Amino acid sequence: MNLKIYPITNSLNGEIIAPGSKSYSHRAFIAASLADGISIIKNPLTSGDVEITLNVLRSLGVKILKKTDNTYIVKTGKDSFRSYKKVLDCKNSGTTIRIFSALSLLFEDRLILKGEFFKLNRPILPLLEALKQLGADFKLSSTKLKIKRKKVLCNKIKIQGDKSSQFITALLILCPQLKCENKDYIEIALTTPLVSKPFVDITLNVLEAFGINIQANFEIGKFYITNDQTYRSQSYTIPGDFSSAAFILTAAVLSKKPSSIIVNNLSIKNSQGDKKIIDILTKMGANIKIEEEKHRVIINGDFKNLPLKGKEIDCTNIPDLFPVLSVIGAFAKGKTILYNASHLRLKETDRISIMARELRKMGVKVIEEDDKLTIFHCDKLNGIRIDHNNDHRIAMACSIAALYADSNSHILSSEIVNDSYPSFFEDLKELGAQIENI
Repeated sequence: MNLKIYPITNSLNGEIIAPGSKSYSHRAFIAASLADGISIIKNPLTSGDVEITLNVLRSLGVKILKKTDNTYIVKTGKDSFRSYKKVLDCKNSGTTIRIFSALSLLFEDRLILKGEFFKLNRPILPLLEALKQLGADFKLSSTKLKIKRKKVLCNKIKIQGDKSSQFITALLILCPQLKCENKDYIEIALTTPLVSKPFVDITLNVLEAFGINIQANFEIGKFYITNDQTYRSQSYTIPGDFSSAAFILTAAVLSKKPSSIIVNNLSIKNSQGDKKIIDILTKMGANIKIEEEKHRVIINGDFKNLPLKGKEIDCTNIPDLFPVLSVIGAFAKGKTILYNASHLRLKETDRISIMARELRKMGVKVIEEDDKLTIFHCDKLNGIRIDHNNDHRIAMACSIAALYADSNSHILSSEIVNDSYPSFFEDLKELGAQIENI
């Protein structure tokens, strides 16, 4: 679907409900599928990459049924996770491919995964080398991965932590299920500092809820996992997603006229690293109020009287905020520096390069370096044809910038936002933005 985005002439006002967290949804559905009995997952995201995970689980014999009020029943069959002869298409979902690469060690036969992920040469080799330490044998090509556990090993796993936190997540989900002779635990040791730590925290939180015990020592970069554990069926509620809500918060903060927006279904009492968006915007000068007892955030926007000031922001643990922070930098006074961001070149696309390109098209001065992006204040942004390179967060970030450009913008294949925020454009229209199909 192609859309035209008009510059906002009025204020933005109203209430929206933050969608369920993509990160929590992946992990909860997988954990529930590894458990005996019936689990209930409430308020999940089920589109985009999570839908790919659900399709893979169903192919592997897991029953996932939708009930009322966005509640899902998950039940594992007796033949689930035993054998699968066909090829599983994981498309470009890094979470799906990495976790199921690890879970392949639970299967009697080899598992074959394919997807756009491999064609884009996204990182996976460090994970596969780690799985070799557990007895895996694999064959990796530019189109697919064939992987099987040929030996029963429970060696100490050494793996780098600065490429993708999903490598660690995949191992943490797998290792409790392994059975080892003459050894009752598996150790994971990081050989380089961990990036995106909050995503590993999310993994640990979900696994704990499903009965898995893991000892984590982030200071020394080690994890100790008791083997032969059993996942416990559970009723689990997915929290609202700060990564998605960040775009709405930004839209309100940048409003040229007094605006008031309430974002419901947000609680700061969980492990999401992207809740840091509230602290960042507040320190830059925004007026944001947290009502934790009601699980909501209230944003009062008035950019004329509440302008933002540029800031240096460490992106080590907040990769999904990078695109929207780049947009904020274009409006903030002075300059904004987003640093420790080299791992963002390995996401759905090279987020540093693509955001630099799109902002330059809008007339914003930026300086791109290997691990950072410097964005300078711009008095007037041009409307553009947004090229999001199939990255949902770039699509949403550039759409927010387009709302405050001086001319109309266009975005093609806007359905890419379904990866994390299916109602994004509808919510913006509900709040007062003018967006139409073309």
